[in-house]
Amino acid sequence: MRLQVGEIKEVSLSNRGDGSLQLIGTSDNQEVVEVSRPELAPAVDTLQRNQSKPTIFQLKGVTVGTANVVFSEKLPSDTGNGQVKKTYVVQVVSK
Repeated sequence: MRLQVGEIKEVSLSNRGDGSLQLIGTSDNQEVVEVSRPELAPAVDTLQRNQSKPTIFQLKGVTVGTANVVFSEKLPSDTGNGQVKKTYVVQVVSK
């Protein structure tokens, strides 16, 4: 994947839907690529437990370079990195 400095690209990953696993996105070089979740508006129906919607992550090019971005899933109570679902090699270039 290729980004320009300052560019934000959204990545969508499907999840299990039962809410038992959490998806985590990490960059091996936060100075090059920043991984975050977009701010979501509060849910209207807080009792709704349908987690079948995909999880959205935002990747932002910070400085020129290359970083590995890994998306993994794990149980909230587990320690460690979890099971890798997807990996991107992100190259950030100048504008």
